[in-house]
Amino acid sequence: MPITIPNNETAEYHQDIHPLRIALLNLKKSAIGLSFESSQQCKITRIECFRFDSKHTEKLQLGHGTDDICGLIAISTNTGAVGLREFEIPCNCLRSDLTMWAAPFQRIKGLTLTESMNYSQLKQEAWGPVRFELIESAIMDIIKKNELALINNKDQRYFYFWDRAYIFNHTQTYISF
Repeated sequence: MPITIPNNETAEYHQDIHPLRIALLNLKKSAIGLSFESSQQCKITRIECFRFDSKHTEKLQLGHGTDDICGLIAISTNTGAVGLREFEIPCNCLRSDLTMWAAPFQRIKGLTLTESMNYSQLKQEAWGPVRFELIESAIMDIIKKNELALINNKDQRYFYFWDRAYIFNHTQTYISF
């Protein structure tokens, strides 16, 4: 089933093409093409991983098992944009601690959003589905916020407020690259 992209270009649908790639194709040729350009200039400056404490995990009703690791990943950029994504990692996915599990993410620091998406696609198999989808979702969050800022003619920082103090008060483990 082909996906129609503005300017009469099409991209064949394949199950192995992740939704991120399809979103990029649509974004590149859309009226919001400026967002694509900004994703080529927007560089990742910091990657933070917050593991929630058990009380906060219970309060948010995250985790299906008592051993699941729940938290939040935050990807910050040079424009002030922050992509956020909550996660739940089954304990059996970890062969070591959370720091070692998140260590591959540090490779995208310093890359543009476009380069980060390409790199994560290359590492999809090595990272596994949980890590890959986590990074992909956080990057897509940045792209969506960039689109909203462009549509509404607002400063990008308007869309990136998050309460770091609250998160730190409910964090058991903090990792930053």
